[in-house]
Amino acid sequence: MTFFTESHGVKTPDAFWKVIIRNDRAIAWIIPNSMDAKRDKLDEFIVTIQELELVTGESIPVDEYLKYEKAERSWIIPRGCNKG
Repeated sequence: MTFFTESHGVKTPDAFWKVIIRNDRAIAWIIPNSMDAKRDKLDEFIVTIQELELVTGESIPVDEYLKYEKAERSWIIPRGCNKG
């Protein structure tokens, strides 16, 4: 958590995480707070929910079997979805 501490006096996290749960599927990412975090590299940051829970200490409220599944790639954004 030191990315901007020296230059701006602001602590920033080393990474952020996101989980999307849709019906009987889930996908999770841990994305570094660095220049490596690019849209075309998003799939490189996919993790299992179990991995995310171990790293963050958070408990994600999903069925147990979903915690061990790892998506091969990020989901396609549905037509008409406002990405902004």
